[in-house]
Amino acid sequence: MEFKRYHPLTILFDIYGFVKNVAFFALILFVFNYGSESMLIRIGRWAFLFGAILTLVSLLMKWFSNRYAADEQAFHLKAGIFQKTERIVYYEKVQNVQRRTSFLHKIFRMTSISFQTGATGVDAKVEFKAVTQQEADRLELLVKEAGSKPIEVPDTDAHIVEVDKEEVQRVIHFTPTRIDVVKASFTSLSFLFLIVIVASAFSKISALFDVEEAVEGWVLSLLTSGWIIAGIATVLIILSFTIGYIRTFITYGKYEIASDDTRIYISKGVLDESAFSILKKRVQGIEISQSFMKRLLGLAEVKLISAGSLGSDEDEVSTLYPFLPVKRAYSMIEEMLPDYEVSTDIKQLPRKSLFVRIVKPYWFWLIVTAALTYFRNDLFEKPNLWWIISISFLAALVLARIVNYWNTSYAITDRFIQVSEGTLGKTTYLTRRDKIIEVSVKRTKLQQWTGLATIGLVNRAQPVRHESLPDVTVEEASRFYHWYVLRAEEVQLE
Repeated sequence: MEFKRYHPLTILFDIYGFVKNVAFFALILFVFNYGSESMLIRIGRWAFLFGAILTLVSLLMKWFSNRYAADEQAFHLKAGIFQKTERIVYYEKVQNVQRRTSFLHKIFRMTSISFQTGATGVDAKVEFKAVTQQEADRLELLVKEAGSKPIEVPDTDAHIVEVDKEEVQRVIHFTPTRIDVVKASFTSLSFLFLIVIVASAFSKISALFDVEEAVEGWVLSLLTSGWIIAGIATVLIILSFTIGYIRTFITYGKYEIASDDTRIYISKGVLDESAFSILKKRVQGIEISQSFMKRLLGLAEVKLISAGSLGSDEDEVSTLYPFLPVKRAYSMIEEMLPDYEVSTDIKQLPRKSLFVRIVKPYWFWLIVTAALTYFRNDLFEKPNLWWIISISFLAALVLARIVNYWNTSYAITDRFIQVSEGTLGKTTYLTRRDKIIEVSVKRTKLQQWTGLATIGLVNRAQPVRHESLPDVTVEEASRFYHWYVLRAEEVQLE
């Protein structure tokens, strides 16, 4: 087995990452304090230059010392400048594969690829910051074909990997249309981008100059004309929607959701491309979330919960298209993951749980009311205004609890549990019994008096996923506990 160095452009991407991290400090030391003779600034500059040189040297030495190899079973990684370490990451431990092709990668016709495992710390992932497309394909295929027939692994990037197993065809489940992109632009409020910038710039100009004195005569009359203002507003709105559409298209225009027999694939991006794949058997649960705006438009966001680490942009890479029509989102889940099904036969909480939720202490309201009482003479000119605000705030909290009660529902079927909660927005969590690693049943004093309980469940994820359903009946909590005991008949050791 022959070890080889990472691609030389890895050094460039490491330097780029270092520059991004220290750019703010460089601006403070060399731009904002240009010409300063302060001893503290001078020491900071020399320390910055010394640290930068030391980092660049270490990056170069790391590239010379770090090597990798990939055989039919595992990644073999050697690292360390003065203290050498070697680790082996078996392909069967890889849970997710993530690719990213930034604009800088495209310039050099490169890409980056990382293989996420269920471990933590240094063993959490195997990352290649800069590889050719052919090498990335080779490495990903090795992982996908782990455990299949022998694979002929090439020694160079130029060769193509040959496999005996017939290639599995991907099924494309969703690609956004223009209407979908328009909906995404509207839902994400991208069209407000230009309006916010113009309003911010105008407020700063007004703070520095007296605009009304600066523009006089016919210019002022034009700017105060109703038709002119309406025209300018119309142009700004059109520009805002256009820029918002372009920004949304750059992010979601080339979105694609596909799957084969074993994996789910999500790719997106126009200038900055990324691709994510996850083994179906590694999906621990599914989260379907709707903001208030999405509920109005009948859209939903579906997120796959995985046991593997997904990096800093976890929410983005594990999310199916964030603006899916609700019915399409449900049907797509069942298409891609036949082992999951979204239940429509849901149960509401008992009426007495509404009573329990309403009578629970309003600690935040008490704190706000105490503050209003103490500062009422300083904050309000009208003596009775403070208690009107307090009562209104309490009424809003009570209304929020009532709405949350009506939005809470659940379903426990033969193999699944589904929990929905929310006030203005709504989140539905779905998982299989064999994916749950821990359950709990808890009761507060108030719940004991009213015959209610709170059930909880835990899924493997990073961080560990905790879900709870408060204020179900004791009988339902007991049924949930005995339902989970049957998990022993389903769990298979991997």
